[in-house]
Parts: sequence; structure tokens; C-alpha cells
Amino acid sequence: MEKKTLNKIIFNSLDFNKQDLVDALRNTITVIVPITLFFFLGFPSAALGIGTGSLLICLTDLPGSRSEKMIGALISIPTFFLVATLTALSVQHLIILPVMVFVLSFVLILFASLGQRMGVIGTMGLGIVAFTIGHHPIDPFEYGLYIGAGSLWYFLVSLSQAWIFPYHSLKRALAKTRKDTAALMRLRAIGYDPDASLSGFNAKNIKLHLKLTNDHELVRRLLLGDRFSTNFQDIQSKLLLKQSILLIDLFEQVSALHFDYQGIRKNLNSSGVLRQIKQAIEITADRLEGSSYNSDQYKKLIFNIESTYIPSPESKKLFNDILANLKKTAALVFSLEDKIDLESNMQPEEFPVFLTEGNFSFTKIRSHFNFRSQLFRFALRMSLLMFIVVVMIGFLPKGSYGYWLPITLIVISRPSYGMTMKRNIERILGTLLGLVLGWCLLELNLSAYIHLGIAVLSIFLFFTFLFLRYWVSAMGITLAVVLCLSLYHGHTEQILSERLLFTILGCFIGLVATFLFPVIHALNLKSAVSDAIITNLNYLTNVTENTANLIEVKLARKMSYLALSALNEAILLASNEPKWKRQNLKALKQIELLCFQLNALIAALPLGHIVTSESFTQIQKSIVIKHLNEVLEILANLHHSQIFEISPLQRLDGPLDLQNVSAKIKTIFAAN
Repeated sequence: MEKKTLNKIIFNSLDFNKQDLVDALRNTITVIVPITLFFFLGFPSAALGIGTGSLLICLTDLPGSRSEKMIGALISIPTFFLVATLTALSVQHLIILPVMVFVLSFVLILFASLGQRMGVIGTMGLGIVAFTIGHHPIDPFEYGLYIGAGSLWYFLVSLSQAWIFPYHSLKRALAKTRKDTAALMRLRAIGYDPDASLSGFNAKNIKLHLKLTNDHELVRRLLLGDRFSTNFQDIQSKLLLKQSILLIDLFEQVSALHFDYQGIRKNLNSSGVLRQIKQAIEITADRLEGSSYNSDQYKKLIFNIESTYIPSPESKKLFNDILANLKKTAALVFSLEDKIDLESNMQPEEFPVFLTEGNFSFTKIRSHFNFRSQLFRFALRMSLLMFIVVVMIGFLPKGSYGYWLPITLIVISRPSYGMTMKRNIERILGTLLGLVLGWCLLELNLSAYIHLGIAVLSIFLFFTFLFLRYWVSAMGITLAVVLCLSLYHGHTEQILSERLLFTILGCFIGLVATFLFPVIHALNLKSAVSDAIITNLNYLTNVTENTANLIEVKLARKMSYLALSALNEAILLASNEPKWKRQNLKALKQIELLCFQLNALIAALPLGHIVTSESFTQIQKSIVIKHLNEVLEILANLHHSQIFEISPLQRLDGPLDLQNVSAKIKTIFAAN
């Protein structure tokens, strides 16, 4: 029992589950098998080419439905072949090569305009460019075929797994969603603990809210975006669809801001019921993560809570609202594993409206051909950087590992300064640790088989932590590279020194280059604030008026969540700028908090129950809509550069209701 608990703690702290390890193991085996086989058969060129293709292609295989994976394979395999062949044809020509790299870099970066998966394919295509420069293949067409063969080999394995275990990715995504929902519930439970501090509560709430928004977006893509499995005929697919819908409804219930926790403590602390409410929330969180606590035990606790005497009419109403929410939340949680009521009212033709990225359209690329586009500016920056570093490494002596310089640039470069700085720190830390470990192991003079075994484990480490703790991933791949190249080429001192040199140089160049065609944060922020208010306004309208079409309400809720996520990301990027460029973001952070409160208060409204509601009347709704429309009018006339000039409110107190929250948002903008 203790061992099981320890394993759970470790997995939770590292933020991965057993299916992450399965994927990492699959990737490691898929990369190692062709390299080992072709080296053993005496074809080192094939081993390097196929190994490189399979290594880079597996990094493009993001979680997704079978149809998404199929489309990814059909695009990435020919892309990798074409990029490898064109680069190999140019690699012997010092003048042609930088120009070819410039063009390829620009086109590949713009792949990101077609969605996240296409963006990763473009980035790994740049990796093919860098590795090809390092390999210096003699026969370009043969090398391109090897890269294509490695890509094809990987996707044969990945797609086979997807067809044999069609719900692998979905179960993984649902497990993470349950875990993050439980974390949000435990945070909410803290609000009912009279002795617990509420310091940082709002920041933690927003962070978990954003994680869950991303979780549910992935679940929707996996569940509804697969043209091979949207009929939901078998029991398992129906159960997964039911769980997905229940978890979305649970997210709405848990994130709904029904109450002011300070007010709750003031009104209900004397009754002694707060700790029981906290216990009830924690029990449902435990159940969500797989505990055996049954509904009968929970009902007894709820009965004890219901029996509490609350003398004040105002406190009694508050108490009844909390109780109703506890019952709704528990009903959703305890229904997750039930194999009853599996039929959904959703029809397959309604699924596409819930998918964010939609179909591929090359008009999306054309829309980015202007200097106001952040992606266009980043593509220009990366193209120039790749051009410059390729010219630089062209003057290095033969046998140098100069191609590590463009690889470092590709890995660490991000559109904004803050993201690039974070990646820099992780890359340098991981590289240093990997070099130290590699040097120590080489000094021990162990057998080649032990070194190769450690290298394989290091590659497994690389895949396991790639999206969790990048510095650990960088340490793993550095250690694997040092051990393998030392066995294959020798020259250990050169390998260690050049790996360190080109990593630090690449990180420095990448960081300095963020000031070349930088991100225009003010433009992003104005758009993000406007979208957050528009989507909240639409959500309010749907909740209070559109009772006949629940799909429209759910879609409005989803769009509001995505807009809040985009607003948070825009503020986060602006806050991570260097100090001398950083703006005062206090007012924008207040607006973000108020938009989250607005969203949560809307989620707490009963569907269509407005005219007879004591807490929100038709008149109050009209006032809220008027406030938000006035804010949108002010925003429309505000130049994006003025967004940083908005002054914050001195205090954000007052009743926690829609009318007061919308009035605060209006006051912030009207005062400027």
C-alpha cells in the first residue's frame, strides 16, 4: 500500500502517467532498432539517415486522433524527404547552401499558421536541415530516401498502435483532465477552511483553470476529430464520450464562482459546517482520482451537513446554494464510471463546431504575410539567423561539430524574449549536466556495451521528460550524444568542448535575436482583452436566453474559456520581457481577474432562469450588457500602444456579482 502511494506521489509530482512512459518507450525502441540493425549489417549511412528520420519525426507526433496522425504522416514524410534532399544537394556549395537554408527556414516556420501539429512538423523540418549539414551526405537522393524511410518506419509503428489501441491517447488525456479537475476542487476546498490563508488563491485558480481549458481542448480533438470513430457504437467509446461530457460539466460546476470565500467564512464559521463542506469537496476530489469512497458514505456526510442549523436567512440562502453545488458536483463525479445512460444527444454532424483548428487552409499562410503578424516576424528572424550561422559554420575546419549551433538555435528560439530565456536556461543546465556525466562515465573506461546501454537509457530519458522537464531531456540527449560519438569517432575532448561552446553560443545568439523583429505585445493584449469580453458577453446571452439549444451554450462556454486562456498567455508573455522593456501590467492583471470572475459568475447562473431569479434579474442583465458594450466601444477607439497606459483601480472590493464585476471593468477603461 505504501509503495502504491509513493508511486502515485512520484507520478503526480512529475505530472505524467504510465501511458507517457509507454510512449517514451515506443519512441526509444523505434529510433534504436533501425540504427542498431543497419550498423550491424554494415550500412552506417543508412543507420544515420533512417535513425535521424525516425528521431525527428517522432517529435512531430503530438497527441491526437487517428485521422490527425494520418494527416500528420502524409504531410511530414514527403516534407522531410524534400527538405533533406534539397539541403543535401546544396551542402557542397558554400553560396547556395545559406540561401537554400534561408528559404526553407522561412517556409517551414510559416507551417505554424496551419496549426500546432503543422508548426511542429515545420520545426523538425528545420532539424532535418541542421542534421543534413552535419552529415554531409554524398548521395543527396539516397540520403533523402533514408530520411523518408525512417519517417515511414516510425509512423508504421505509431499508426499501428493507434489502430490496435484506438483509445490510448484519449484515455491518457482524460486521466490528466481528472487529475487537474481534482486539483481545482482541492483548491476550492481551501476556501472553506477558516484557518487557511487565501493569499495567492486567485492566481492558483486562474492557473488551474487554464490547464483544464487546454485539457478539455485536447479531449475534444481526440474524441470528436477522428473521422474513423465518431459513430460511438461500442460500449467503450460511448463511455468515453459520456466521461468527456461529464468532465466538461464538472469543470463548469467547480470553476463557477458561486460565492465570496471571505463572506462564506464570516457568515458560516460559527455554525461549524465549513470543515464538513471542505471534507465533502476533498472526498469528491479523491473519488475523481480513483478512490473507493462510495456514494452512500458521501450521502451520509451530506445529510449531516444538511442537518446543520443556520439561523440567519441570508446565511441560510448561502448555505443552500453551497449544498446544491455539492450535490451537483458529486452527482457528476459518481456518474463517471457508470455504464448506464450512455446515449448522447450530440450528433456526429455537430462535432466539427467544437474543434478549434478546423481544416487545413493555405489561405491561412497568406494572411500572415504582413509585418503585423507575429509569426511572419518570427519566420523572418529565424531565416536570417539560420542564414548567418550556416555562413559561420562554413568556415569551420572539416570534422567540426558546427551543426550543433543551428540545432541549438532551433531548439531554444521562441517568438518572445521570456520563452526564449526560459528555454536557454533549461538547455544550458541540461547540457552542462549531460557533459559532466558523460565525462565521468568515459573516465571510468567502461565497456562499449555498457556505454551503449546507458546511451539508450538516456534517449528514453530524453523522450520521457521532453514536454515535462526540458532540462532533464536536454541532459539525456547530451549524454547519449557524448557516449555514442566518443565510441564512433573518438576525440572525446573535442566533442565535450564543442558541445558546450556551440550550445552557449547558440543560446546567446538566439536570446539577442529576440530584439530583431520582436513580438508586439500591445497588439496581442488589446485583441486578447477584446476577445475575452466579447466571448463572455456571448456566453451570458446564451446561458440566459438559449435554453432550447444546449450545444450553443456549451460552444459559447468553450469559446469564452479559450479567450481567457489567450488573455492569460498574452499577459504572461508581456510580463517576461527584460526589465528595461517591461510595462506596468497591474491594470491588465486586474482586467484578467475580473474577466475570470465574470466567466465564473455566468457559469453559476441557472440556464434560462433569469426573470424569476432573486440574484440576477432582467434589469441587472441589461446593466451588465450595457457595461460590457461600453468597454468594447472604448477598446475599439483605443490605439494598441495605449493599452499599457491604463491605470488600475485602487481596490477591487464590493459584492461579488455580475453587475459589480462588469462595473469595475468599465471603470478601469472609462477612467482612462
